[in-house]
Amino acid sequence: MHKYDEQSIEEITRNHVGALEPECRWCFAIDLVRVKASITAQYSFEDSEVLNLSCPRCGGEFSYYIRMWSQPYLEERITKLHPELKGQITDDLIREVNYRMWPEFDCDC
Repeated sequence: MHKYDEQSIEEITRNHVGALEPECRWCFAIDLVRVKASITAQYSFEDSEVLNLSCPRCGGEFSYYIRMWSQPYLEERITKLHPELKGQITDDLIREVNYRMWPEFDCDC
């Protein structure tokens, strides 16, 4: 196991979390080693996608959850509940609904 100071661990963790391609969570959690994972299965839903990944280094498998939906899908949900808003949905309303959908991820989605 590697020994790092707290600041180094935070930086390595930020880089791992921000990686463009999913990395093995097991190798990272155990050794702080960043290893590109391979997608073994992919499941798409209206509001998310789930990837099943495997690691060439440790042989472990893990899932990666991606919260996502299209703006047309969100607009369809809004107008289903409020038909009077058809054609009048603003970016502010989209941001507000996105925030309420996932308040724990306070971001500008």
